[in-house]
Amino acid sequence: KAQAWQRAGRAGREDSGSVYRLYTEDEFDNLIPMTVLGAEPVLAAMRKAVEQLDLLRAVEKKDEQVTLTPLGKKMASFPLEPRYAKTILLSPDFQCSEEVLTIVSLLSVDTCLTTRKKFTTSKGDHLTLLNIYRTFKKVNVNKEWCRENFVNSRNMSMVEEVRAQLRDICLKVPKQIHNTTSNQFSQNCCSSAKNPVAIHPSSVLFQAKPASVVFNEPLHTSKCYMRDL
Repeated sequence: KAQAWQRAGRAGREDSGSVYRLYTEDEFDNLIPMTVLGAEPVLAAMRKAVEQLDLLRAVEKKDEQVTLTPLGKKMASFPLEPRYAKTILLSPDFQCSEEVLTIVSLLSVDTCLTTRKKFTTSKGDHLTLLNIYRTFKKVNVNKEWCRENFVNSRNMSMVEEVRAQLRDICLKVPKQIHNTTSNQFSQNCCSSAKNPVAIHPSSVLFQAKPASVVFNEPLHTSKCYMRDL
């Protein structure tokens, strides 16, 4: 309805006249305001985003205002999803910064994953991706090797560029982090005894039955799947 009045107003700026609409006056009066329909999903998405940032300790709420914490400001330095940014920032505490940079870079680019079993590991999709990247570097970015192993060479080159960019940002961001908690990634943790979800068929853990996993994202189809375990 608001759009209909807006278009009438635009015509009225040109000259006076009449508006002819291709529906009855009763239909016009019963139109649901689109601003309401459009605003509700946006507000819901914003609330969910703030909740996720709060869980990551990236924001704090004071006097009904949401502001970035010192950690949140560091996370904002990275052109990444907040969870990836925090994972990178936490990685020095576990002496795995280089590995995390590689895995996050791989997850940030369209799939490069091969179906060859020689790269898979029972430790999950993330370390399988790491195995592929390490072998890719070991063969000196050989395109023939990529073809033989069904690895997308162009995407792997993009991974190298992303990784270099993220590594450069890491060198510029202060390392010390405070107020981290053990439940910061709890939304992406799953126990088989509690959650009605399934491992996605594309995962190297599809045939496995782990007691618990950490996954990247859910995929809702006929059932809820976990991807990138």
